[in-house]
Amino acid sequence: MAIAAFAWSSFPIIAYALYADLRYSAHRMTIRIAIGCLILSFGCASRTAEGPVSDTAQEVSDEEKVLITVEPPVLVSIVPGAKAEEIPRDCTNAVEETCNALDDDCDGVIDDECGYGAGLIQVTAAWDTGSDIDLYVTGPLGDTVSFQRPSTPIGAELDHSGRGDCSPDMPNPRVENARWVGQRPTVGVYEVELHYWGECISGGGPTATTVSVAIGRQIAGQFRATLLPGERVRVVRFVIQ
Repeated sequence: MAIAAFAWSSFPIIAYALYADLRYSAHRMTIRIAIGCLILSFGCASRTAEGPVSDTAQEVSDEEKVLITVEPPVLVSIVPGAKAEEIPRDCTNAVEETCNALDDDCDGVIDDECGYGAGLIQVTAAWDTGSDIDLYVTGPLGDTVSFQRPSTPIGAELDHSGRGDCSPDMPNPRVENARWVGQRPTVGVYEVELHYWGECISGGGPTATTVSVAIGRQIAGQFRATLLPGERVRVVRFVIQ
């Protein structure tokens, strides 16, 4: 009887202890959830729904400084390939820039504000179907920049690689852009090729392509060529010094 009385008199103390323990556990859980959310927010801060964010203002500023401080290359010659033809350039009626591998506003930068960059050399390709077209630029030392090798030790980088309807949700899926930054490009001969990799299910067939080349922020030439599935074509060859 005494034991029962003791247990009954101790019930409020035990109940309060359990309540306090539950409150403490809930508090700890709340803190853990808050810390987890904070970590996730830091991890996602540099990305958007479309993927990596565009260059920051500081990165753009640094790129501009490089273009100013490094002596720009000089174009010696530029010649289209056998299956390509030059697109006449007319800057008497410059228009607003669009992401089409042409310098529509005639400022010397191909597709500025499109999410990919200029450089001491800039080579941009665009196409008009849902196919996957790949850009290859080979330098004087035999080094090729492409989706297979998006950067080289001498400053070349493929900073935008479109996949047509194979990745339709990415920004500008029908454009590829290569550029040379950070150091002066090697003197010599450069070859620009396009490869018709695949038709991407919903789009394909003969594909009209456009390629523009800028040397030291001046348009060296712009060209067009039509590719068939599986075809690899040299669109242009140019020489710099």
